[in-house]
Amino acid sequence: MINANRPIINLDLDLLRTFVAVADLNTFAAAAAAVCRTQSAVSQQMQRLEQLVGKELFARHGRNKLLTEHGIQLLGYARKILRFNDEACSSLMFSNLQGVLTIGASDESADTILPFLLNRISSVYPKLALDVRVKRNAFMVDMLKSQEVDLIVTTNRPGAFDCLNLRTSPTHWYCAAEYVLQKGEPIPLVLLDDPSPFRDIVLATLNAANIPWRLAYVASTLPAVRAAVKAGLGITARPVEMMSPDLRVLSAVDGLPPLPDTEYLLCRDRASQNELAQIIYQAMDSYQNPWQYSQFTPEGGDDSLMVEGDFE
Repeated sequence: MINANRPIINLDLDLLRTFVAVADLNTFAAAAAAVCRTQSAVSQQMQRLEQLVGKELFARHGRNKLLTEHGIQLLGYARKILRFNDEACSSLMFSNLQGVLTIGASDESADTILPFLLNRISSVYPKLALDVRVKRNAFMVDMLKSQEVDLIVTTNRPGAFDCLNLRTSPTHWYCAAEYVLQKGEPIPLVLLDDPSPFRDIVLATLNAANIPWRLAYVASTLPAVRAAVKAGLGITARPVEMMSPDLRVLSAVDGLPPLPDTEYLLCRDRASQNELAQIIYQAMDSYQNPWQYSQFTPEGGDDSLMVEGDFE
């Protein structure tokens, strides 16, 4: 019988922070550096956390340890608890931050990472006004250089700016659901007109694989690319977020080479004196640290379940 009067455990945030650091960074040594503690202290913290929850969180696997089923279960909750804790503290600290922040967003990010980013910023800085300008990926760098915008969200890494990786997504070849790719014929491509980073990647990938291609349709906007592909005019390459019931993914089975992953980046001009841009960029940077947990990746299962190294 369950005891309804059993007291609720109050989880220690420091222990949770270290626990997620261990899970994300895979070693006690790396986690110790991240949370500014010794490796021995981290080991003792994990023992205290196991005693607190009354469950085994790590199981020995040779010289390494794996997260147990209870460990994986706690990890998901730990991320949420720490994210809300950090957001609450940031919201109180910066609730009076005011002004207008102008963000330039590429069309690839407008309906993928951008909404989540805007929600995160507005929840922490409720008095901050956001001005969003969506344009082609290729124009993002010029917008930032000319200070037309304070920050940009782009999938094209510009070498001259500071960049944060908000998300990394697989890139796929797409065609209409009922489309049949003709064997032995040049690949019919549906691409954006120049300048277009995705166009450059597609052509470079096919040329490197010695696969013949032809331009079946050249569009000036991303919606036009989607429409042309859905109409069966040819194939294109885009991040996984473009997937819909109207489209089908092509692969090596269809004779197409793999494509590099797509990075969604938040970038700023380090020479800019815009204080708002600096504050927001640094805040997002802290969210990206694996032991800060306010991450932009979808919540759910964790791939880093093996923890390497010696344990006490």
